Amino acid sequence: MGIEGINNIDPEITKLIIDHLDGVVITDAQGRYVYVNDTWSEMMGGIKLADVKGKYVKDLIPDTKIDFVLKTKKPITGHMITTKGPSKTKLFSTYVPIFNKQGKIVAGFIHVIIKGMENAINFSFRINSMATQLEYYQEELKKIRGAKYTIDNIIGNSPEIQELKRKIIQASRSNSTVLIEGETGVGKELVAHSIHDLSSRDASPFIKVNCSAIPRELLESEFFGYEEGAFTGAKKGGKEGRFEMANKGSLFLDEINQLPLFSQPKLLRALQEKEIERVGGKGSIPVDVRVIAATNMNLERMVGEKKFRSDLFYRLNVVKITIPPLRKRKEDIPLIVENLIEKLNFQLGMKIPGISEDAEIKLMEVDYDWPGNIRELQNIVERAMNSSWVETLEWIHFKDYFTSKNPKFIDKVSKNNISKIKDIKAELEKETIINVLDNSITKAEAAKKLGISRTSFYKKLKKYEINS
Repeated sequence: MGIEGINNIDPEITKLIIDHLDGVVITDAQGRYVYVNDTWSEMMGGIKLADVKGKYVKDLIPDTKIDFVLKTKKPITGHMITTKGPSKTKLFSTYVPIFNKQGKIVAGFIHVIIKGMENAINFSFRINSMATQLEYYQEELKKIRGAKYTIDNIIGNSPEIQELKRKIIQASRSNSTVLIEGETGVGKELVAHSIHDLSSRDASPFIKVNCSAIPRELLESEFFGYEEGAFTGAKKGGKEGRFEMANKGSLFLDEINQLPLFSQPKLLRALQEKEIERVGGKGSIPVDVRVIAATNMNLERMVGEKKFRSDLFYRLNVVKITIPPLRKRKEDIPLIVENLIEKLNFQLGMKIPGISEDAEIKLMEVDYDWPGNIRELQNIVERAMNSSWVETLEWIHFKDYFTSKNPKFIDKVSKNNISKIKDIKAELEKETIINVLDNSITKAEAAKKLGISRTSFYKKLKKYEINS
């Protein structure tokens, strides 16, 4: 079958059209060569129709997509192929299935772009380069406007922390509002950042609002923005509110319990209707925002005391996460302290080598409720580091803090108890490291899961003689 059998158009006109194109190949319904034009033959180094007629295209061009197109009945445009032979020429091909009047595939049409090929490849490379740059800038923007912390910044292996991380991962999978409850200093903001970082909104803004820090008269304009001339002192051109700034991302409302009652109805409307109205504005602005709220007080109790609207509480309390206080997970203190020392060494320009086991154990066992939680622990670690300066932190560097809190403080941990606790702690730590190693691909991943540096991790492997 030659060019004459392709269709009912005058064969000479058909041939003239095809010869003006770049490389042209026509196949049968099984993907075998039926026709090739002269340009294609020249591009292929002199291969004629007689050399390939009846052979499968894939035998000559392994990268071809003609078989896929004939099977799926869908065309493909701009597919790059590489020819066989020493030159290994790169070409762009378009594949089109040809149907008869009954809708049955009778042929395949391949158009190979040869002219301007170098420009096409350069254009492709430029597009790829721009895509890479765009991805880089998106990552940089995420660092600037996105979450500062991740779930890996939550340190601890206690059952309470494992359950907290499970709830964070669960919350990140939806767009429902989240209510985070916890005492002062437990890390509510860290949890909010972690939820955003794990969510599908991670590349979009994470905007924080401290409800207790904004003057009451400015709350509405801070939340919803304002139009030019809305009030005396309004900026020219108006101003975006936090809801607009957080569009497509997450809005973290810290200390939501401090939000005045008169502001709560408008917040409720924004959550329900997914739209806001600027101060002085005449129309509504749609917003796509995932709200994460945090409170250090029991909102349900505040509702009962008429200090918080019940309808807003129910709208916020869709996914609830309660962060355990430090006193309920004291076994995490050693890991937290080691992490704090590493972080503070960098921030303060110090080189504290670490903390003694005796000090770690006494910090766990001391008769103290840690009302300030992690924030308080960081404070006393920093105090101790300034006291020791370059030495390993010992209990003596911490003891005065507890004495200042309670002049009648008695160090109740006996030497025998310390010895027993040391053994229990060591065994637990060794077991934890082995378990984490077994569930990690690399040692770096295991160290990250434990919340410690790789240097500290390798020291512990050597200490416990763990082979991996």
